[in-house]
Amino acid sequence: MMKKITVLEPGAWGTALGIILSKQREVSFWYGDKKLSLKINKNRENDRLPGAVIPPKILISSDLKKTIKNSDLIIIASPSFDFRKTVERLKGLESLPPLMGLAKGVEKETLLFPSHIVKEVLGKTDYAHLSGPGFAKKVVSGTRAREVIACHDPILLAQLKEVFTIHPLRPSTTTDLIGVELAGAMKNALSIGISLVEAGVKGEEIKKIKKNLIKSGIEEMMVLGRVMGAKDKTFYGPAGKGDLILTATNPLSRNFQFGQRLLTDGDNMRKEIENKEVTVEGFNNAFALHKIGKAYKVSLPMVREIHNVIYKKASPEQTIKRLTS
Repeated sequence: MMKKITVLEPGAWGTALGIILSKQREVSFWYGDKKLSLKINKNRENDRLPGAVIPPKILISSDLKKTIKNSDLIIIASPSFDFRKTVERLKGLESLPPLMGLAKGVEKETLLFPSHIVKEVLGKTDYAHLSGPGFAKKVVSGTRAREVIACHDPILLAQLKEVFTIHPLRPSTTTDLIGVELAGAMKNALSIGISLVEAGVKGEEIKKIKKNLIKSGIEEMMVLGRVMGAKDKTFYGPAGKGDLILTATNPLSRNFQFGQRLLTDGDNMRKEIENKEVTVEGFNNAFALHKIGKAYKVSLPMVREIHNVIYKKASPEQTIKRLTS
């Protein structure tokens, strides 16, 4: 039975999960930044999730060995661009429990997904991935979320499902690890393009256009997924279609906000992302997925257009025309 869970570098989503899990388990938060750790411990609130009180029983520390001692599960809550850095902190530590990642993205420099990074850095390690539609702010206040847990080991999957079956989470499980990781990365990139179209198209026709773009986005997920060994049905589930619909249509999504601002304020938003003032996973994902598509020699027209408007500064207006055609 998993009694103790440690969350490494929790932002909004990691904090929300930790608060929820602490109702039934012993939970600890670890931050590499000592000042940030002390600040959050004092205020019992993470600036990334304002208004959500972190219960006093959750240990918050910058001492990694102390925080993960006797843990039955380590959740790596770092975004994809910091995922490797956090995993490397675990290198050399003995008797590591299973790891679970939350990052919905690909490492831009290496084109590796979270499970690949864990294997490269730590060798053979039990790894699971959690993904699906849900905003931390909503979930921590009780809104139901259909999450998906992916892992190659069915025994570990069953244990994790028991842990995460706690209100308001509604987890399902799959052994299609790469499919779930790919779906999370692609929905972030695709939602930028879909929200850009919404910003530039007025009138009732936008509903039909968005519906068609979501359909096309899922088809692109499957095109890439097939050559990477993923299952088609994964992309029709919560990790694919469910998460894409939520991210591409809800103003709470930072990917949605970036897509909207590309039309009028793209340069400033790029600077905020590059300076890490705001986390927009789709920014790096669009670059990485474009390269992955080329490597596998598959056609990903939506990803290509989104990549070009972000990185080649293609005209947002022309991008909207191409996406809607």
